[in-house]
Amino acid sequence: MSAFDRLMLGSYLSPMKDNSFISPLHTSPREREPAFAFMSRLAAIGSTSVVEFGQDVELPFADALKGETSVLKGLSSLSGAHLPAIEDWTPAVDGDAKRSLHGHRFPARPMLTSEVRGCPCCLREDIAGSSLPPHRAMTFRSHWLIHHVSLCLRHGRQLVVLWKVAAPTQRYDTAAQFRLIADQVISGALQGEEREPTDFEIWFDKRLEGKPHAATWLDEHPLHAAAVFCRLLGTALLKLQGIHLSQIAPGSDWGCYQMGFEVARHGEQAVLKALQKLNRLAEPRHGPKAVFPMLYDRLTHDHKEDPDFTPFRKLLGKHLRASWPLGPGDDLLGTPVTVRTLHSVRTAAEETGVDVRRLRKMLEASTMIDPNLPDSWAVFDAAEAKPMLSSLVDFMSAKEFFETFHIGRSQFNLLVKDGILQPALKDVDSKHVWDPRDGRAFLDRLLVGAETIQQAQHGWEKIAKSAQRLKLRPGDIIRAICDGRIHRVARNAQFDGYAAVHVYHDEVAQILAQDQPSAMSLRLFAETVGLGNPVYLSRLVRDGHVSTTEMRNPRTKAMQRFIAPHDAAAFHNRFVTLRVISKAKGTSWQSLSHHLRRAGVMPFSTDNADYGNIYLKKDVEAVLAD
Repeated sequence: MSAFDRLMLGSYLSPMKDNSFISPLHTSPREREPAFAFMSRLAAIGSTSVVEFGQDVELPFADALKGETSVLKGLSSLSGAHLPAIEDWTPAVDGDAKRSLHGHRFPARPMLTSEVRGCPCCLREDIAGSSLPPHRAMTFRSHWLIHHVSLCLRHGRQLVVLWKVAAPTQRYDTAAQFRLIADQVISGALQGEEREPTDFEIWFDKRLEGKPHAATWLDEHPLHAAAVFCRLLGTALLKLQGIHLSQIAPGSDWGCYQMGFEVARHGEQAVLKALQKLNRLAEPRHGPKAVFPMLYDRLTHDHKEDPDFTPFRKLLGKHLRASWPLGPGDDLLGTPVTVRTLHSVRTAAEETGVDVRRLRKMLEASTMIDPNLPDSWAVFDAAEAKPMLSSLVDFMSAKEFFETFHIGRSQFNLLVKDGILQPALKDVDSKHVWDPRDGRAFLDRLLVGAETIQQAQHGWEKIAKSAQRLKLRPGDIIRAICDGRIHRVARNAQFDGYAAVHVYHDEVAQILAQDQPSAMSLRLFAETVGLGNPVYLSRLVRDGHVSTTEMRNPRTKAMQRFIAPHDAAAFHNRFVTLRVISKAKGTSWQSLSHHLRRAGVMPFSTDNADYGNIYLKKDVEAVLAD
């Protein structure tokens, strides 16, 4: 006999005054109760699991977890509850990896973790105010699913983990789980820490409920994106208090939300002012990621394609364009910088060869810089100042030149001998023949499209060190970079000038070293072209889309498959990857991916095989030519 049949037997029915009967299933959702918890309570009336109950009444529980309308309508018919009451606080699938809850969209993954949180004080009140058994009296609230929520505003208690279950159909059979923890709830063994609610938490709950507490700038933006921005901004602002993120205890990031909210609630100018304060905590050469790592990284990568975050990306971009002296080797929210738009006193002094103190006095006299900012942050329009800077250029001696650009005497001599660097003036009776603008242009050529690294690891080497290890001249590596034969170049934020330019040693070895095979291993070729996981290239080879050459490895003496020059040429004639295109076009791979997707160009695949982000060259060229 099914659970539904048992419920419908006369002994389970309640008589009415007119001798008619009402089903024990006749009930309504409670405050903020989602459909899956409501359905679990109905199942508990017949002492059965919610999955079995759903099978009996032909309402699959898995569909209830998705907020499927057909199931919600079925629950409405079964219980007599109004459909809007069931829909109101039920998370429903809304696009790719999103759930819509009470008119707001949230990412599904952090909502549907194996850990289910709640407020034991609320559950004790449920039990105390009901004559039902505890597991049927307790109510699960939808807002407990949202990862931005960590406090019960009613009781001023932190939410606690009520249970942890991997399988969703068991995890969200809430009545069954409540039965298991009822004794702990009643005894008070489950109890969250007590604290006062923050302004952010009050604001968030009111917006979620649809009853804004007080108007803020954040009300103009989607709730989830606004909450994330508050947390990211607050995390960045910790530095102003001398606090490192690692010092924040687990479960205490509510303070980060509040710090960000206190600034962001007042609007764009308040945020820009806070970001300006953060600028002073580092040198520009370290890059934006060093100043506000999570804020910059998440808006650059994780939320790049989410339009809800566009206003916050634009705001950070506005700050960077207005206050950061970015040049080649830097990136702006994932897009490589190819042309300098802002100079600082320091970068202009390096480019012109003028003493920093002298140049600062001239710039202050012309009111082009803020006199209160240090040399690294006192910025001005590079194009507007170009005529003045050109007139100030001081030609340098060789010693001044290589010291200014951090080249090193021996390296400088080698680069001059190889014709990489040449004096601007010849046959003159002066040792000041080196134009600092040539030094800046030399570095810019090497750094266009380069990555930014905070320290040299995982195979990164300075050009001089890589050349020394391979018994090459540094000019050989530099020409290979300029010719596009070496792709992986980085700017190490720990150094300045030429010393900051790093190459990926394994790639240099495969391209230039005489004791290496004149071909690349599959792993290195995959890394060089930006395929990421080498398994993608292995699949392309296995399925006959990429040719290889069997050669003897000079080190191991074993025969193995390599990408020989003719194999590489065939690959590049047919395919392109996002890294190759982005370096050639001077733009970010994220924006290219978005552009290709909008144009209907999808990664190459046959028979549904996953080869990673690799495209047919003819398809990409047709789109980029438009």
